[in-house]
Amino acid sequence: MNQAFEYLACLPRRASVALFIIAMSVTISGCVVYKVDIQQGNEITQDMLNEVELGMTKREITQVLGYPLVTDPFHADRWDYFYSYKSGKSGETEKNGLTLLFEGDTLVEIKQQG
Repeated sequence: MNQAFEYLACLPRRASVALFIIAMSVTISGCVVYKVDIQQGNEITQDMLNEVELGMTKREITQVLGYPLVTDPFHADRWDYFYSYKSGKSGETEKNGLTLLFEGDTLVEIKQQG
């Protein structure tokens, strides 16, 4: 009969230890930091670049690439497209840039960075 009472007396301690272990495992698993991927600017794919040709108009360029990220009021004939991607997992950053130069409304030069 004493053994039964000893077993019942240990139950609250066992339950509290089990509850503590569960609480700690939930707390520790919640400490994992999730970092999101960060994309900024105009993403320009190779397919989009393949469609761009010298002699195209500004309107045709915006249909293919969209509007430029940066427009300089002092250089209306220069359009700059920039894109950067930072991976949340590895932290590596990829940067690309594209500069289009116009004479009037006609594309005359393409400069690619990155």
